[in-house]
Amino acid sequence: MTVVRTDSAVSRSLTPVHRPPPLPSRGLLIEWDPATFRQTLEQFAGDRSLPVPHAEVKTGSPFPFSLRVLDADVPPPIMLHPHWEQALTGFIREQARGVPLNAGNRHYKDRNPKCEVAVALTPLRVLAGERSIEELEAIASVLELPWLRSYLRFRHETAIHSVLRMSPDETKSALRETAEAVERCRSVEGPAAEAVATVRRLQQLFPHDRGILLAICMKLIQLNPGEATVIPPGCLHTYLSGQAVVVMGISDNALHAALTTEQVDLTELLQLISTGQPQPSALPVLELGDGEQRIPLWSDDLDLRRVVVGKDPKPVIVGPFSVVLAAMDPASITVEEVTAEMLPETKILYAGAPVTATFTGPSQVFVASAL
Repeated sequence: MTVVRTDSAVSRSLTPVHRPPPLPSRGLLIEWDPATFRQTLEQFAGDRSLPVPHAEVKTGSPFPFSLRVLDADVPPPIMLHPHWEQALTGFIREQARGVPLNAGNRHYKDRNPKCEVAVALTPLRVLAGERSIEELEAIASVLELPWLRSYLRFRHETAIHSVLRMSPDETKSALRETAEAVERCRSVEGPAAEAVATVRRLQQLFPHDRGILLAICMKLIQLNPGEATVIPPGCLHTYLSGQAVVVMGISDNALHAALTTEQVDLTELLQLISTGQPQPSALPVLELGDGEQRIPLWSDDLDLRRVVVGKDPKPVIVGPFSVVLAAMDPASITVEEVTAEMLPETKILYAGAPVTATFTGPSQVFVASAL
């Protein structure tokens, strides 16, 4: 998507042009592509400067995060993003061994940790971290799960450690015991009810996967639209159902544990969680009023807002460097006299002096800004 000059103070991306126009007085609207946005801005900015944040040294991106819409119609793999010490150590180790960055057995493709924030668009169920001993004991007792009872009897390691150490025959036996327990289950409450619902959900898609056993041991987080949770580096997680906007640090480091056909390095996983996992937590969302919320991230230099746009146009301040994401439904952004249409999951960059943009929907729109 490229930029054309308009008579207003803002240019928007519409059709290809071969000669870059002068920079308008206010700013530019272009399609957001982290790989090419700088070249696009240089092409159409001319000799004028734009308030583009300095790129992160390690990532080359002006934003130390990415954002996307996640649809858990099929749950993604249970995975773990290493924290910064693990990422740095693993990267150096694999570099020293000469493992190519694009190799299938390469776990650490960079030195960066990856924090993850999920903001629910629909009712959202997230599995992350590990349940308390009390919850696991309740599940084992109510559902009569011999494999879980036996692991809880010996406190030398967590239940998740024990599941990851299972032999193929032990995994097969535990899955059979779990299927039988869920089949005979009629009416339960509390953690046992959550476990039953989780197993039934995953059995439909991954009937023979150890992920079913891991999911029983993982904490279930249920979010309503607009609520958020943070998943720290070093925490096993997946999304069980629902849709969310997921904000993540810039890193390609991810170790899969289950619900996947890709390589699973159990030895490396066990090493990463040998001292335990940090736990997910609810993220307080600041209500700004009139359908606008601010979601805190991991830097004071970053601003993330969720804007619920109804039938009436809604004014929202953007700039000096903002990426705007239309979530589930089409939306449009108007700056002065120029309107850019956004299909679901489309991202538009505004770079220029802070202005009051107008959004139209109905839609949920997310505005990520570097301050």
